[in-house]
Amino acid sequence: MFFGIPVSISDLASFINLIISSAVIIVAFSLLAFTLTYNFRNAAARRFALLLACVVVAYTGDVALNRLEWASGDSADKWLRLQWLGIAMLPFAYYIFSTAVLRTTNYRVSYGRWLGWIMLALSLLSAASAIWGDQLVGAIHFRPPLSYLEAGPYFWLFAAYFGLAMLLSLYHIWLARTRCLTSSSRGRMTYLLWGFVAPGIGIFPYLIALGRLDGGGQANAIIFVLAMVGNMMVAIFLVIMSYVVAYFGVLTPDRVVRYRLIRFFTRGPVVAILVIVAMQTIPRVERILGLPRDMILFSTITAVIVFSQLILSVTKSLVDRMVYREDRNEVSWMRELDRRLLTTSDLRQFLENNLTALCELLATPAGFVAGIVGPNLLVEATVGAPHLRQRLNNISEWQDVVNRAAERTRNGQAVLQPIAHAGYWIWPLVEPTVTNGKPTVVGILGVWPAENSLIEPLNGHASSNGAGVNGAGANGRSSNGAGAKSAESNGAEPNSAGPLPHLTEEDARALAHMIERTGRALVDRRVQQEVFVSLRRIIPDIERIQQMRGTVPYMSRGNQAVAHTMLLDPSPIHDPEFANWVKDALSHYWGGPKLTHSPLTKLRIVMQGLDQAEGDVTKALRQVLEMAIERLRPEGKQEFVTQEWLLYNILDMRFLQGRKVREIAHKLAVSESDLYRKQRIAIEQVARVLT
Repeated sequence: MFFGIPVSISDLASFINLIISSAVIIVAFSLLAFTLTYNFRNAAARRFALLLACVVVAYTGDVALNRLEWASGDSADKWLRLQWLGIAMLPFAYYIFSTAVLRTTNYRVSYGRWLGWIMLALSLLSAASAIWGDQLVGAIHFRPPLSYLEAGPYFWLFAAYFGLAMLLSLYHIWLARTRCLTSSSRGRMTYLLWGFVAPGIGIFPYLIALGRLDGGGQANAIIFVLAMVGNMMVAIFLVIMSYVVAYFGVLTPDRVVRYRLIRFFTRGPVVAILVIVAMQTIPRVERILGLPRDMILFSTITAVIVFSQLILSVTKSLVDRMVYREDRNEVSWMRELDRRLLTTSDLRQFLENNLTALCELLATPAGFVAGIVGPNLLVEATVGAPHLRQRLNNISEWQDVVNRAAERTRNGQAVLQPIAHAGYWIWPLVEPTVTNGKPTVVGILGVWPAENSLIEPLNGHASSNGAGVNGAGANGRSSNGAGAKSAESNGAEPNSAGPLPHLTEEDARALAHMIERTGRALVDRRVQQEVFVSLRRIIPDIERIQQMRGTVPYMSRGNQAVAHTMLLDPSPIHDPEFANWVKDALSHYWGGPKLTHSPLTKLRIVMQGLDQAEGDVTKALRQVLEMAIERLRPEGKQEFVTQEWLLYNILDMRFLQGRKVREIAHKLAVSESDLYRKQRIAIEQVARVLT
């Protein structure tokens, strides 16, 4: 009895086998999508995808037959013949996949290409015969739940072809394993070797050969139990094979590949299998507990999806601990860094919130925060008046304000005392740390006093903590204070000890806290920008290391000449003078012996670009250098203040545009000595890109 319904052993075994077959389809299709998404450029991965497609087609026929058990034999005949598309193409998929795996070990079989074409022709001919003819398979044996096609005159010939193709492919995988030198690569090839035969064993149509053993319910139960075990092994070994194939042709670290596959598998196929199990186990009755079956079914599916995602989120740390193991502390630190990094949008949002609170405190309509980058100001955030950025850019002599702010900080004057300039009240933003006994100004904070905002001049100097500032607070202004006009409106430039908003001690402390927070945010952002620049510098080196991980991963004693040739790569990138050659080639970018006779012309990327350069090696090298410079171009609109844009602008103006050093230094507002120093850094970046 199953939910009150009488069920035989054969029916129960058939039901469980249906669920397992559905799971195989889900696993194979999911791994097919994963392989084509992340490893499409690798030949072995693409051919493994063809093998997975054959598995999907074959098992789809099995599942469809179960739903057609009460239908006519004509529909079952069509599905059984369509199933043969996957069965017939599997030997060819096995063979080309095994040769691709062998090729990853730098070994090529002499018969590989022509034998592959022969197998393709045989597989296509077998598929066509099974679908439209009767030479391979004949009439249908329709006896639910077991239905199959009778063997045709050439079936055993196909079985021999199927077995020989699998044995030859298995030999290729074994040969690839013998060529492995490292324990990790040998271990992966061992996994692949053990799981290699599983899809073939699971797909081959044994019922055609065992049809004579059909002995009723007991024999059917035995067949279904064997099929259950075989299908479970197919699903497990497909996952193992996909785990090995996931490493082919990728430059990312092993931990990233392993983690990506596990997360995909748990969030995709596992959840889908749970949904299928829930759908199949709910009894097919009209009502359950007085409710329609559809309502129970939808509720169950929803619960499975929600709880599975919740469990995966809760167990994420356990998965991380299992995947990373030795690198757990470093990975946790990198993730913490990712969560705490202050992006440009984060900084703007924080500064805008801080400015809004400050303007409400001082009853002013507009404000801004700007960072100091060399001799220039970079407006980070504005609130209030529209087009405030354009208005700020039209104001000159900001350098004078910065100098006055720096002078005040050196003299230890009150933090709350603003500087008046062009109608704005300006506060310096100071770095908390002290360099050479002097604080460093990292930016300025400015507000625009409203015409009727209750701001009155201060009689005397205010202390740093706001003591001595008497009167009502920001929310209770003094009634006798007339609004003082701004310096811009009365045409006079106020002195540095200009008027201070009439604040209580509590409001003054809040103002000081806001100024300090804004300054710390700018300092943190500047430090992070330096980190980003450093990361951009080392990324080419990291990519090169990842590429070196894939250089000659397998060798054999009979092929050491090829291995030595690959290890002793004559490429110029390994020469200590490589950076100087890049500098010389750039200095003669528009023509000269340092470009024409440059050792960089031996670079593989230059040789590969000869077709686009019409066979001119000098033109090809020039195109490669231009491409390397363009790769250093930051995203977004061109600027002249950030470090990344500064390096790119130097390369663009100095070499691509051919401008003079003095003109570039004036344009970028740097000294010529500083320009040469930054130019050397920029050329090193180009050299890293070329490697």
